[in-house]
Amino acid sequence: MKFVNLSLYKSTNQNKTMLKKISLTLFISTSFFCFTQESVIFDNKVKPKKEYKTLVVSNSYAEIDFLGDEETMRMLKEQGVELPITSESTSNSTTIITTQKSSKNGEIPATFKYGEITAFTTTNGETKREDNPYTGAIIIGRYDLNNKFNVEQVKGENLTEQMKNTLITTLESVQQAIDFPDKPMKVGDTFHSDVPMSIPIEGFNAINMKIKTDYFLKEIVKNTAFFEIEQEIVMDMSQEEISILANGSGSGTAEYNIEQSYLTKYNSTLPMEMSIDMGDGTTMKVKMATTTDQTTDIK
Repeated sequence: MKFVNLSLYKSTNQNKTMLKKISLTLFISTSFFCFTQESVIFDNKVKPKKEYKTLVVSNSYAEIDFLGDEETMRMLKEQGVELPITSESTSNSTTIITTQKSSKNGEIPATFKYGEITAFTTTNGETKREDNPYTGAIIIGRYDLNNKFNVEQVKGENLTEQMKNTLITTLESVQQAIDFPDKPMKVGDTFHSDVPMSIPIEGFNAINMKIKTDYFLKEIVKNTAFFEIEQEIVMDMSQEEISILANGSGSGTAEYNIEQSYLTKYNSTLPMEMSIDMGDGTTMKVKMATTTDQTTDIK
């Protein structure tokens, strides 16, 4: 998601520093499923010789404002920046996980393949298409006996080493996203999951955040379990030249395929507020809301 036209800023050392800080903010902002059964043991895991095709559609709206001294505000005004800046973004991505026959030791070789990833962003009325370098990326590895995916190789013509590392880190974090309880669950039961995430960024310290999620088992109908979700995200990050505080809470629903032992639908709406201290007396205030719909077909 782009909030500002970076070309509006003059190429002075001061403005170059601001560009670096704003670029980090943009990355973060762009940048996170007839009989009724009595109880079920839930465990999100892949099975051998299957194909899991996942489509994710995200829609975001953001409003950005600056607080600063007279000089900073004057500079923004002279460069034609109208406050608050508003931005709307829509992105679509497809990933396919293909698993092979289990090995003798029980591990499951698998390949992740990213399809086309596109995003359309409208900032203050101007719409742009953004192509994603992760399009076409391939990750090769295997699931161990605990169904944890271990990356062996990452391929992608447009991927830098930093992007590859980010992809590996994200995959490892996502695997922990839903920690189902070991004991059977029945309708009305709840469980809580805390997932820390760390995303490396070239030129900056890693972004650290925590995702807190409460799952409520609403009903089980035939082969599907329906969950209601309450979610909270907290981020407190200090860099050498920038400090970011962010928090948000939202809700959603998820559907779990009992036969396949896999989460097949997930949607959430998450409003968030950010306060970015630019380190030069300027503060960027961001209000944003993101809606995510994720569906997985299993063959």
